[in-house]
Amino acid sequence: MNYKKSLVFLTSFCIAFFGNIIYTLSCGGEEDPYDYYVSFFNPTIKGEGYEPFYYTSLTTFYSDPTPSEETANVADWQGYTGSKVTVKDIRECIYTYSQEQLSIIANGSNLLPDSVKQNTFTQFLLKEKNREAARYLLFAKTCEPAVINADPWSVPERNTVLLGNLYKEGEELYNKTRDKDIRDRYAFQLIRLQHYSKEYAAAATSFDKLFGGKEASSLVYYKALSLKAGALLRMKDSVQGAYLFSRVFEKAPSLRIPSFTGLMWANTTARDVYPLCKDNHEKGTVAAVYGLANADFSLAGLREVYAFDPASPTMTILLGRELNKLEQGYLSPYLEQIASNGMVSMRDYAVEERGKMLIQLKALQQVVDSLIDKGKLRDMDLWRISSAYLSYMGKDYAGAKARLDAVKAKDADTRDQWEIINLLVNINQQKTIDSTFESKLLASFKWLDSKTPESASTDGWWGNTGKPAFFRKTYRNLLFAVLAPRYHQQGDLVKEALIRGRCDSLHNGYGVSGETAVAQITDDMNTAALIRLNDFLRQPVKTPYETYLVRFFPKEINMSERIGISYMRVHDFSHARDWFKKTPASAMAASYQAFREQLQDFGEDTAIRTYNKPINQLQFCERMVQLEGKMKTTPVSSSVYYDYASALFSISYYGKTWFFVKDYRPSTDWYTSAYDKDPFTKQYFGCYAAESYYLKAAQASTDREFRARCAFMAARCSQKHTAENNDSDKYLSALIRNRYFPLLATNFADTKFYQQVYGQCSYLRDYVKVTKKK
Repeated sequence: MNYKKSLVFLTSFCIAFFGNIIYTLSCGGEEDPYDYYVSFFNPTIKGEGYEPFYYTSLTTFYSDPTPSEETANVADWQGYTGSKVTVKDIRECIYTYSQEQLSIIANGSNLLPDSVKQNTFTQFLLKEKNREAARYLLFAKTCEPAVINADPWSVPERNTVLLGNLYKEGEELYNKTRDKDIRDRYAFQLIRLQHYSKEYAAAATSFDKLFGGKEASSLVYYKALSLKAGALLRMKDSVQGAYLFSRVFEKAPSLRIPSFTGLMWANTTARDVYPLCKDNHEKGTVAAVYGLANADFSLAGLREVYAFDPASPTMTILLGRELNKLEQGYLSPYLEQIASNGMVSMRDYAVEERGKMLIQLKALQQVVDSLIDKGKLRDMDLWRISSAYLSYMGKDYAGAKARLDAVKAKDADTRDQWEIINLLVNINQQKTIDSTFESKLLASFKWLDSKTPESASTDGWWGNTGKPAFFRKTYRNLLFAVLAPRYHQQGDLVKEALIRGRCDSLHNGYGVSGETAVAQITDDMNTAALIRLNDFLRQPVKTPYETYLVRFFPKEINMSERIGISYMRVHDFSHARDWFKKTPASAMAASYQAFREQLQDFGEDTAIRTYNKPINQLQFCERMVQLEGKMKTTPVSSSVYYDYASALFSISYYGKTWFFVKDYRPSTDWYTSAYDKDPFTKQYFGCYAAESYYLKAAQASTDREFRARCAFMAARCSQKHTAENNDSDKYLSALIRNRYFPLLATNFADTKFYQQVYGQCSYLRDYVKVTKKK
């Protein structure tokens, strides 16, 4: 948002207030304020001019209003000049020309660059009859340094002498000017100079004198009125000031942010302001401003505005805010519970809180339905669609359908919202997503494609508020939060992966996102599911729906490699080898130390003096198959068992070659007994098999140094599946009382290897110290 422009017309107390806002926004977190919960309701429908008040809990205002102050000012000037002077030229002259250039124009000189001469507004101003307008623009440019704070991070220091001199010059020019429109602009400048000189009573009086007490429609009139309102607040007349700010709020959309802020700063109540209102329409505006200020779920604003002005455009804005609050608080956590993965909501809600929100949802729907029945609302069809959406959130799909059927909207934006809610209802009414329903989904996907052109920018999150962005987010939310979980529930992991692939192609950016297709394929799908996916991708005949989704399958995924990795994870190295043979060497990871023992956890798998030849995943599996073959012929060398165990440990969570079986290793993960339920995670975190092969290596050897080494490595593996315990002291005690430490301390304490690891392993030292005390 352009706070500098807002500051020009805010009162000095608002300047300080906005300085705090800027600080808050600049020093906050990285959450996307327009995309941090699952939403299917477009706040922009019927909301033009009220954009700052669309719901988001992460910024003070959602966005700038339309039109912007600059656009409104330029439009007023074009109304003054006529259509022969272009909007582009007016904007260029007012906002880019220097004071020197404006001085030349005001003096009627032609000593200007050709680009300035060719400007249609310049040509207008150079005419003798328009010289007053030219002189005004020069004066306005001269005033800028005195009234605009160049550093929005600090409270401005006013030069009262300069302000006084400018006031005298402006008053003289005002008295010489005959053109009423230009006189009004001078009047605004004079009032602003008085206000910033802290002559608040004079500023308020000047407004009444210079504008004659008659309400006008120009932007400059409402800028001047906002200055009077601020002056009244400074004079402790907060109720009158709040009332005037409410008039600016309604009449001047481009000034809604400063007028709203000023009204809030008045620190009064709507009921205090109502007696000053001329009619119920004005009361409705006051009620709306206070309703828009409520960040918590509330029906009061809707009820109060409706009581005064049922057709107020703010009713739809207030409704959208309450719907968005319920999406954030109720719908997103519900969908997160269904999806069981991915970030859907910023918060976790207790059962009691979710129950409270369900009550709020039903209460809002009762209000919405009752107001619809009265038939006085401005955007009746959008309200019916909103009620249908509430039914959808409450899982009353029949009720939602009935409400949607009552909508006869022809307005394009309203009809689009109807399509979205209708799609959600249809999906949830469908017990099983079969090929027949998929053909209908395909039509919806293509419709959403038409709403999300590739040319639409998705970079950056502050500007990500337009219609294409909304439809892109809606499409993404539909895919990851609704359809992917449905396919998962049906056991169709292939279609789930395809849906997630299409979701990923929409470029989620900083916002809400579920599990990616790559993450699902690499982390969640077992071998059988991966083979089904591979067979599906290779089959020549696909439905149009499937063909559409396959287009977005992640290109970085090599299915042969992924199937090979899935076999590696469960230590089926023979089948893994067969799949890696189908994988290009460039797609396979390489290791140096996969067959080297690890006396300590983690570390980098890099070339060292004795392990300086890289081996890829295929070569690793071939070596493991060779070792397995040698185990079948007795006697088995202890080194065979030892190398096999060391390789298994290397591809565990704690090993240097973990990347052979995982794409990502978080530093905060650790073994829990829940991992024992899955064959891969049991070995990846628990190292059970590696432990058993180290024991076999010890049993097959008579070398005491080597057996000590085997016992220690078995102890390291055993430590990895120590049962979790919320009592940290008991957990530490269990780590110290490793089942292999007595063997090491009793039978191998005299070995060189024992002396080496005793100095490295604090758990072993602690065990020895504890047992010695006894």
